[in-house]
Amino acid sequence: MRKLLLAGLAVGAGLALAAAGTTAYAQAPLKMGAGGPMTGPNAAFGAQIKTGVEQAVADINAAGGINGQKIELSIGDDASKPEQGKSAANKFISDGV
Repeated sequence: MRKLLLAGLAVGAGLALAAAGTTAYAQAPLKMGAGGPMTGPNAAFGAQIKTGVEQAVADINAAGGINGQKIELSIGDDASKPEQGKSAANKFISDGV
């Protein structure tokens, strides 16, 4: 009986330590970016992309995030132009997204 009790305490302590180790990590937001034609001739498609991504992020964050991390969303505008898309991608990189 004593061995069973000690084994249970050891498992419980291990789980408590594992949970304590993830608490600080779970506080940092997970940065994600989405790009599309927010302006220009295809802005209507960009608006749909933006709305869909924002709704998905809101749903995921409301459910507790991803492994406890909330998502922080950044939107990039490529205006359907490759050079502007490259600039948006570089901005994501410089912002740590």
